[in-house]
Amino acid sequence: MKTSLRITLSILITCALGLAWGLHFLRMELADGADYTEQDTQQYEFYTPDLLKKMPRITESYRFHYSNVSGPNPARIFQLRFTGVTDNAPIKTYIERNGYKKSEACSFAGDCWAGQDPDIRVTVEVREKPRSLLITLVDKRA
Repeated sequence: MKTSLRITLSILITCALGLAWGLHFLRMELADGADYTEQDTQQYEFYTPDLLKKMPRITESYRFHYSNVSGPNPARIFQLRFTGVTDNAPIKTYIERNGYKKSEACSFAGDCWAGQDPDIRVTVEVREKPRSLLITLVDKRA
């Protein structure tokens, strides 16, 4: 009887931990948005697309943002903001090396880039106040 109680408790604890872990990721999947840094490992790995993960870090001051836009034009929006810089040359070079070409059709301020996937657009925007560089990846495959 003692052994069966231990086995039952072990199974219940394992199920509870699995449920808690699953609910955490379900909550992230259904989130409207998130602000995070690279040190927030779970959010960084879950939300950040490879293009932004591998982007050159042109300053040590940067943050990520994720938005999930619903409605008639759903999209997932991923942003990387470097603060204190406005030189976007390394970013443009990196984007070009990853198969993106500058696009004239742009509904955002800044430079727009289109890749192989027509549902993904990247913009690079220089902001003077506050001095920053904003890279936005819009994925309309939501």
